[in-house]
Amino acid sequence: MTIRMDLNRKYAAEKVANNLGIDLTAAVNLFISQMIKENGLPFKPTNEPLESGLQRALEDVKNGDTTKYTLDEFIEHVKNLGE
Repeated sequence: MTIRMDLNRKYAAEKVANNLGIDLTAAVNLFISQMIKENGLPFKPTNEPLESGLQRALEDVKNGDTTKYTLDEFIEHVKNLGE
């Protein structure tokens, strides 16, 4: 497989992979394996910048649009998110 990409991006990706103890080829193979396993991309593509979602969450907090949980309730809530 041949992939074209900006050299700076390649070097940055190699650095990340090396910090994980693998090379870039292994990282790409892991990505493809996960893509096959999930029958899709192993992340959710979005056009929304992270800052925008964070800003909305902060506005919700300012407006009092929050839910209070005890620790046990929060753990139960998180368990039920996948259902």
